[in-house]
Amino acid sequence: MANHTFQFTHYKLRAYLVARDLADLVMHITPQIPRGHHKMVDQIVRAATGAEALIAEGANRFTPKQKRQRFVEARGEAGEVAAHLERLHRYKFITEEQMMAGLHLADRLCALLTGLIKRHS
Repeated sequence: MANHTFQFTHYKLRAYLVARDLADLVMHITPQIPRGHHKMVDQIVRAATGAEALIAEGANRFTPKQKRQRFVEARGEAGEVAAHLERLHRYKFITEEQMMAGLHLADRLCALLTGLIKRHS
């Protein structure tokens, strides 16, 4: 990130950084998906960017209950990204390396979010 003086709480969360990497990977691979499959592209992009946004939102909420709910939702989005990556690989739209890179990030993100959920329960 560029030099800035913002102090948003989500910048301090490893989960946010992993979610950002996952969203970046998804945005990198989606252009190679053939035309006519825009619904699949839309779904995986929405899930990946949704996870990133939900973590930022949760980190900046006030109560533990509000934080926890956003982190639970973000964890669901990460699982959805994993399912989409597997389907894209099954259809031979992405390579196994791309799928595995995304699954690694999604798995790591789920683990980090589980910790945040437990912390705010």
